[in-house]
Amino acid sequence: MTRLLMIPLVALFGILARADDKKPAAAFTEIAVEKGDKIEAKGGKATEPVKITSAAELEKAVPDETTRTRLAKLVDFKTHVLLVFAWQGSGQDKLEYTVLQSDPPQVEFTVSPGRTKDLRSHVHLFVVRSDVKWSVK
Repeated sequence: MTRLLMIPLVALFGILARADDKKPAAAFTEIAVEKGDKIEAKGGKATEPVKITSAAELEKAVPDETTRTRLAKLVDFKTHVLLVFAWQGSGQDKLEYTVLQSDPPQVEFTVSPGRTKDLRSHVHLFVVRSDVKWSVK
């Protein structure tokens, strides 16, 4: 009798597990910049990120092989794009974002310039699902 009750439970758990597999990937994820990453910030603008949609574009944008290999493992270019915000500016420059609840979600990036005159490099990396709209203010 107990065995007969277990069969439907096992089947139910199998169905639930498959349903979880079909959840959409995260719309938006920030990638931490590691100490050894070499991403050029000189000449970039905070309000104009580089949008990378393929491994070939990643190779052009990030010449350092170690950094490129690490990033390629974190981004599935079939379903996502990589946004690279890289610029030089005040040490107090800030890049913030807001995820708007819509279908599909939208991401608004906001750049706040700092007031100090110390020149610093800033690099921020974001993986964004291809169907997500994003903008920079």
